[in-house]
Amino acid sequence: MFIFYDFETSQKDFLGQILAYYFVLVDTNYNELDTCEGLIKPNRLELPAAGAINVNQLSIQDCLSNGLTEFEAANKIYAFLQNTTNAYGNVPLVGFNSARFDFKHLEKLLLKYGLSPTFYGKISSLDIYQFSKYCAQLNSDTFPFVKQKRQDIDCYSFRLEDLAQAFNCLDTPQTHDAKDDVNLTIALTKTLTETYQLSLEEFQKKQHNTSIFNQNDQFIKEPYFQFEQPTDTPIIRYNEWLVIGKVSKSTFILLDVNAYNTKDYSEFSDYSTITKYVNTRSAALIGSTHTQTNIHSQILLDPHIQKIKENALQYFKLFPVNWDIEYRPWAMGFDQIQQLRNYIEQLQQNPNCYSSIIEDWKSNKKNTETRSNELNLMITLFNRFYLNFHPSPNPDHIQKYISPRYKTGTMFRNPMDFVTPETEKTTIEFYLTNTTKATEKQKFTELLDYTKTFISNYIER
Repeated sequence: MFIFYDFETSQKDFLGQILAYYFVLVDTNYNELDTCEGLIKPNRLELPAAGAINVNQLSIQDCLSNGLTEFEAANKIYAFLQNTTNAYGNVPLVGFNSARFDFKHLEKLLLKYGLSPTFYGKISSLDIYQFSKYCAQLNSDTFPFVKQKRQDIDCYSFRLEDLAQAFNCLDTPQTHDAKDDVNLTIALTKTLTETYQLSLEEFQKKQHNTSIFNQNDQFIKEPYFQFEQPTDTPIIRYNEWLVIGKVSKSTFILLDVNAYNTKDYSEFSDYSTITKYVNTRSAALIGSTHTQTNIHSQILLDPHIQKIKENALQYFKLFPVNWDIEYRPWAMGFDQIQQLRNYIEQLQQNPNCYSSIIEDWKSNKKNTETRSNELNLMITLFNRFYLNFHPSPNPDHIQKYISPRYKTGTMFRNPMDFVTPETEKTTIEFYLTNTTKATEKQKFTELLDYTKTFISNYIER
C-alpha cells in the first residue's frame, strides 16, 4: 500500500500554510482504494503570497467559502492517516520533492494542533524526486535527461513537469493542482518502475536499509549529479560521509568529508554546516561502503567530532538556532504534544479560559524547570491557535505576531524570503495588468481584495 499526496501552499516558505491537499491510498498496482482531499481557509493571520497563487491558481474565495479551517483539516487528515495505518499497518507517504517540502508541512500541520505525526512509526516518506534520480544514476546511458540553463549554466532538470514530459506522461503544461500533481506523480512512478524494472517497494527497502550507517571502520560514498553538465554524457560525483553519531535505529549524524577537508574549521559552531542529520524514515541516502583510510581515522580524532559523537542525542542542542517554532515544531519535544492538544481543546470548548491556561503553563514551567524551553515552544504554538481561532484575541497579542512576520521580517529563517504585504499588493496589481485570462483576473482580484483587507486590519494599525 502507498499513499500518494500533494499540497498547494500559501507561500514557498515554511511559515506559510497548506491551502489544498489531496491524498490517495493505492495498492501495489496503483489501484485507488481511498482518498482524502479538500481546501483549507487561510488562517486569520495568513496572507497568501502572490507568487504562490500565480503557480497553484487557487481561488482565495473558494478556500474561504468551501474550505475547512486549518484545525479542522488537521483533524481530518490525521483521522485518515490513523484509519489507514490501523487497517494496513506501515504505509509510506509518496510525493514528488516531498521529503524536503510536503512531508515537513504535514509534520508541522499535525504538530501545531497537538497531533503526533509518527503514528507509532507506521508513516514514512518516499520521494519520487529521489527515486527518479536514483533511476537516472543506475541508467545514465538510457535515461532521457532534460537539459536546461540555470544562471547561464547547463544542468539537468528533475522537475516533475520536465520528467513527466520526457517519459510521455504529460503533453500539456503542469497544472499544479494537488490532485492533478498526484495523478501525474503516479503516472511517472509507474513508467519509471516499468522502464527500469525497479519497484517502489525495492527502493523503499534500500532507503530504510540502515546497514551502511552501522559499519565500523567504513565510510559512505553517495553518488550525485554534478550541477554543471556541459556535455550529453552525465557527470556523476560522490559525496563522502563518515557516520559520527547514532540518534536512533533510523537516524544518524554524518560528516561531509569533502567539506571538512576544504578548509580548517576551528570553531565548534562551524561544524553545523558540514554535518548532516539523516532520518531514513523521511529521506533516502543510498550509497556504498568503503574501508576507511588513515585520513578518515585522523578526522575521527578531531575533538569537535568526538563531542558530536558523544552527544548525538542532543545534536540540535549542540547547534542551537533561533528559528521560529513553525520551522521546527518538533523542538517542543514529543512529551508536550498531548499537553498542547489538551490546551487547544480547552480553548476550543471555552474561549474564556485563555488566562487560566496561561497560568497553568506558568505553574508547569515552575515545577519542571529543566523543560522550560520546550514548554515555551509549546505555548507559542498554543498562542498561534489562540490568535487564529479565538473569537476576539487581544489586538496587542496580534501585533506581537504581525510585526516580525509582516513588518520587519525577523521571523523568517531566510531574510530574502520576506516580502512586505504592500509589495505583495503591488505584485498582484502587476499580475492583473498583465493577464488577459478571465479566470486568472478573477483569482487575482479576489487575492487583491483579501490583501487590501489584511493590510487595513493588521498592517496599518
